[in-house]
Amino acid sequence: MFCLQFSSFTTPPIKNVEGKTVSSYTASGISVKSGSSSNPCAFTSTKSADSWLFCGWSSGGGALAAAERGKMSVAHLESSDVDGVDDRIRRISSTIRVIPDFPKPGIIFQDITTLLLDHQAFKDTIDLFVERYEGKNINVVAGVEARGFIFGPPIALAIGAKFVPLRKPKKLPGEVISEEYSLEYGTDIMEMHIGAVQPGENALVVDDLIATGGTLGAAIRLLERVGANVVECACVIELPELKGRERLADKPLFVLISS
Repeated sequence: MFCLQFSSFTTPPIKNVEGKTVSSYTASGISVKSGSSSNPCAFTSTKSADSWLFCGWSSGGGALAAAERGKMSVAHLESSDVDGVDDRIRRISSTIRVIPDFPKPGIIFQDITTLLLDHQAFKDTIDLFVERYEGKNINVVAGVEARGFIFGPPIALAIGAKFVPLRKPKKLPGEVISEEYSLEYGTDIMEMHIGAVQPGENALVVDDLIATGGTLGAAIRLLERVGANVVECACVIELPELKGRERLADKPLFVLISS
């Protein structure tokens, strides 16, 4: 994903998740008009060029996230591992907003707190994960701090698994096992209670987003050190350009939205 200022430019026709051309679309004051492939859509700002920040196209096309500088916007992303005709994906992606330069300059933050404000979108998110993992003999849902604590517990309850929190240092009161890992903006340590996961148990790792893959990679190593079988990692959002999948030691990754 990239950012640039603009007043007007031309793009290919926008497709919705059902593969249909969008005839008109408006977001945060950006007016989008499109026609056929011979008459591509044009974006025109309703304000001056220096009032707008454009957060760009995903690698495979799809809708756009636009934000007025200094404000936050809704991110419109495209489906990755879920059938694109599933209308739930459109609802989920429309509730995620993009915040530039957070938590530090140069980072484009995908904010899922707005998803949580939409009851139906939140339910759809959990339902899609449950539909995938129900009846798959998963004993453990391991949630990565902190947003993995939001999505992990309802998934665990629905599929009949226990929830195990993977926490930052000095947050767990009992004896812990630790794993250091790198982030796109620093390093951190992940800890888990000793005895929370038993050898031979099948584990699912849950987080809200995969970027560089450092966090999920540490979770996999932590669980495997105590003898668990990591079946898969599950995230709401993937940033594929950062190639986080390559750091998961060949473990499968399931995502709802790819930016």
